[in-house]
Amino acid sequence: MADRIDRHVEVLVAGAGPSGLSLACELRRRGVGCLLVDEAAGSSSERESPALTIHAATMEVFHRMGIAGRIRDEARVAHGVGLYRASSRIVDVRLTLAPDETRFPFILVLPQSRTERILLERLELLGGGIEWETRLTSFKADLDGVTAELKSSSNRSSSVRAKWLIGCDGGRSVVRHGLGLTSAGDEYPERYLSADANVSWRLTPDEAAVVLTSEGPFVAIPLPEEGRWRLIDATGKSDVRAPEAILARLRELAGPISGLGGEVGEASWTSSFVIHRRVVDRYRAGRGFVVGDAAHLHSPAGGQGMNAGVQDAANLAWKLAMVIRREAPESLLESYDPERRPVGERVLRGTDRIMRMFAARNPPTRAARDAVLAALGRIEGVRRRISREVAELTVSYSGSPIVAESRAGWFGAVVQEGAKGCRATRSLLRGPAPGDRMPDVLLAQIDPVTGGPLRLSDVVFRADLDPKADPVVRHILLIFPGTLPASGTLLEGFPIEDFVPPHLDDRIHPILVEPRADFEGFQAWRGERLADPANGLHRRFGAEGACLYLVRPDGFIAFRARPLDPSVFREYAKRIFL
Repeated sequence: MADRIDRHVEVLVAGAGPSGLSLACELRRRGVGCLLVDEAAGSSSERESPALTIHAATMEVFHRMGIAGRIRDEARVAHGVGLYRASSRIVDVRLTLAPDETRFPFILVLPQSRTERILLERLELLGGGIEWETRLTSFKADLDGVTAELKSSSNRSSSVRAKWLIGCDGGRSVVRHGLGLTSAGDEYPERYLSADANVSWRLTPDEAAVVLTSEGPFVAIPLPEEGRWRLIDATGKSDVRAPEAILARLRELAGPISGLGGEVGEASWTSSFVIHRRVVDRYRAGRGFVVGDAAHLHSPAGGQGMNAGVQDAANLAWKLAMVIRREAPESLLESYDPERRPVGERVLRGTDRIMRMFAARNPPTRAARDAVLAALGRIEGVRRRISREVAELTVSYSGSPIVAESRAGWFGAVVQEGAKGCRATRSLLRGPAPGDRMPDVLLAQIDPVTGGPLRLSDVVFRADLDPKADPVVRHILLIFPGTLPASGTLLEGFPIEDFVPPHLDDRIHPILVEPRADFEGFQAWRGERLADPANGLHRRFGAEGACLYLVRPDGFIAFRARPLDPSVFREYAKRIFL
């Protein structure tokens, strides 16, 4: 390791794929600079875009980042997956998401290269960039940071001192290896084939298709360009490598789908690959972190890989920004691993189950599987659950060390407030729990720009969505007076300064959610008000009695409480804020 330090940076990010770009954008957006390096000569080619699908939870990250519109305009919208036995449709798994679930009730299909290009353009607008053809070769970590050796394509070495090191450098991560993290798992023994090709058939282009052949599954995903599809031989029955042989094999599989009129033309890209299934034992070691493929590798079944990496980045970025800005204790970063590693493990288990289910070879087993899938596909509750899982809206950090709640037990509620208190406590338990994603409820107000209805996220993340706003890492405090009679008048003298001390004014923004049109409580309130004339927000948050919710910068619930107790809230805030 060189004795001379050529540069000092706050954050060094290795790897400029979707995870690294998202992390750099999120840090820049929150007023923190970083050095982003990648050994490639430039963004990945569209001919080499393994990741395609973008799910609702990731689009919500991109929405706060300001690029969701661009991605939506360039992508193909898909509404689910059709499951076929030859040309016979067994079941279609259409996404069934309620209007209050998300503003993105679909799957978007966009080659990874285009997603990276949009992210890079956003990063450059934020004043950042990438040092291409620059490889992280080694580093030495200590208590205060890391000293890293970088090497350019011309073989020139330089030494960088960084307070924090983030590995977004993929399956062969130098950061993961240097931090001594163990990657548990293995790889599937089969080899899989893929190609992007022109195809003429009667498959609908607004959904992916999984065709269950006698050899195994054949997958077709519609690309943004009309008539072009990503074809995948997931049978594991062929070990060819040459592009011509790969295309011939895919034509062989598509040919028997005669009822769908499958005719595969020329391909612009082919690939022969194996699938790894690994999750590291820790996502953090001292001053270093791993994100995306550096932390977890799994089957592309369900299209979760890139999405999980972007969400890793969104989870880590706001915490790291608060620590660097000296707004939070370093202990805040200890929550990254217990929040995100269980998600990576769950994705691996889920994709494993999908792979095993579709790999069935025995005819009676396949027949039973098809019958079960067809039956389950007709049950609305099952379809809804699958839709929320695919959209990644079921992710919860309920086991995190930085989420909490304060509420009276049944007996305490009755003693303090009588039967009304017991009812309010039951109601609160129907609302989002600490660690859950904030419900993006449709509001009664109309967006003056689009003419469509506003959502709760439009209000909560207003500062994020305003390109002229100062960089900020802000939590939102939603205060619900409650819908039970007299619940608001009991809080007539509600003093927000008792909850939010002056030094946190710019980091915790309180919003009073006003129930019903005739609400007369909180007359002295001088802060922001959000009308809830039909009590829709109150119902969704279980707010029959007065309560509060603290929403994190990444859109998850950090804390909830009822009854309203300033001392309890301030005690929680000490864990998060300096």
